[in-house]
Amino acid sequence: MTGFAAALYENLPFPVLIVDEEACVVSHNEAAARTFGWNRDGRKPPAFPVIEGENPASLFARHASKGRENTHPFAFRHDNGSLVEATAHVIALPAEPDGPRYALLLRSLVSGGSHSEQVLLGQRITAALDTMREGFAIFDPQERLVMYNRSYKERCGEAREVVRVGATLESIVRALIHVGLFPGVQAGTPQAEAMVRDRLESHRNTDSGGSVFAYGKDKWIRGESHVAETGDVVALRIDVSDLKRVEAALEEKRREYLSLLQILPDMILRFDRNLTVRFANDKYAAHVFSTTDDLIGRYLPEVACAPEQTAPLMDIAAYTPDKPVKTLEICIEHEGREMWMLWTAIAIFDADGVSEVVTVGRDITEAKCQQQRVEAQASELRRKNEALDQFTAIVSHDLKAPLRHLSMFSEMISEDVHRGEFGELPHYADHVRKSALRMRRIIDSLLEFSQIAYRITSPRPVALNGVAREALALLESDVQESGGRVDIQPLPEIMGDPELLKRLMQNLIGNALKYCARDEAPTVRIYSRHGAQGIDLVVEDDGIGIDAQHVDRIFDVFQRLHRDETIYEGTGIGLALARRIVESHEGVIALDTSYSPGARFIVTFPQPMTSRGDDRGGLAEKADRG
Repeated sequence: MTGFAAALYENLPFPVLIVDEEACVVSHNEAAARTFGWNRDGRKPPAFPVIEGENPASLFARHASKGRENTHPFAFRHDNGSLVEATAHVIALPAEPDGPRYALLLRSLVSGGSHSEQVLLGQRITAALDTMREGFAIFDPQERLVMYNRSYKERCGEAREVVRVGATLESIVRALIHVGLFPGVQAGTPQAEAMVRDRLESHRNTDSGGSVFAYGKDKWIRGESHVAETGDVVALRIDVSDLKRVEAALEEKRREYLSLLQILPDMILRFDRNLTVRFANDKYAAHVFSTTDDLIGRYLPEVACAPEQTAPLMDIAAYTPDKPVKTLEICIEHEGREMWMLWTAIAIFDADGVSEVVTVGRDITEAKCQQQRVEAQASELRRKNEALDQFTAIVSHDLKAPLRHLSMFSEMISEDVHRGEFGELPHYADHVRKSALRMRRIIDSLLEFSQIAYRITSPRPVALNGVAREALALLESDVQESGGRVDIQPLPEIMGDPELLKRLMQNLIGNALKYCARDEAPTVRIYSRHGAQGIDLVVEDDGIGIDAQHVDRIFDVFQRLHRDETIYEGTGIGLALARRIVESHEGVIALDTSYSPGARFIVTFPQPMTSRGDDRGGLAEKADRG
């Protein structure tokens, strides 16, 4: 019960009873205690019904439905056992858990009470109203002041002298404007006239529930108007300054909170158990090409970021008090680029389960790219370490062979010279020279192999046709010596390093020309085709081929299938060098074991390329030498 209602209830001179549906007294005021004899010797109302008659619940409900302005006769039980006949208003109150409540306001006593309890005494009402902190006034239907309390007059400040019985509401409002109690409103201005109209309209609109307006210095007043049974209007003026200050502080905090949410780089979304969007910051709205106002109230699956991928976050049943947090990492296509996002969802619970879910989405694309770069660097480091181990083993094995020959034949030359035998010296010297040349070739090959990085740093467009022609020009003597033929079909353009690609072509074409059948002119064909993983560059020949059992080791350093260098000379590093060049372009090189006429090497470049011909269509560019 509010302060105002409690003051009226306790100080009204006529009896007021609060009863349940069985007419048992729940509460009463002092006037009722005096009327029914409950104010002597600590007596209390009886535990049985205070109303004479049957079925009081039905009676109360029927009378209350007819309106509070009507009075109804009752027979009340007095403490001395007698019956007190009186008329009373019946007002239905908000129901309590144990049943309905009714207020009985006794207006006149037909028998059994004193005459002073039958009328409203002005002095007692005035005293009761003056105890209220709220301003209270009664205006007649012509908006003339009939009654007011001390608080109402004091709130008028310097205009308090205008407040007197008979003064019109309009005159009071204009006096308030004149003394400056409506901030920013000057007397005689259009704003003043608008204020007068506003206050009069608020007074007349008794169904509006009241209005709040600025009043005086840093004060706010809530004005309410209620129509009495007589047609008079009861006006209440309640100081809500403290409440407004609290509201202002909360609003400031809300703005700070919203500002923080808006400037954060993360996307923030809040939705309820029905998947209805309750809040979205600008970052989220911009991501889904909408506005925050448009998103509020929408069904989340219709406006979600990547709804299929973020569906687990919208599964309300999956949240539990023990596990209220979910995280999800997704990759989406956004504005033409790959975007990685980390979503974190936190569920808020009430008595019915999940009340709301707050989700935060963070763009982790840069972090993902950095992670991929670190993984690539780690992978490259592992490869380099493996290459270093391989290099060490090679140095330990392959370089020792020519060194042993040099040592052995040097000792033999020394012994023959010491004995004065010079006949075999030219033969020994030739072996020393050949061993030195072989060591030099091995060292040069190792240097070339070690200088090729695993990934090129500045790729640029390279026309493979031009690269193939340049490599062929470097192999002109090999073509003439073998009497071979090289057919170059139209090839695509790729992103890469032209010098490395030329070295790749040179190695593959050179191998094809070298490993041919005795007394047969080799034929080498170079063409491109579309493969499942990208564009394939194919180099094939009709030579001696490679047994499929050796396919796993032919790309290792110094792996030679033909040990007799008098027939097929070389260091065994050509294909290892080719693989390293291909891998630096993020490609793959493989031997096609299904090709039987000779050897076919397939280099797959995964990057998009611009083809200048069909698989093997178009006119061939032929190089016939020798």
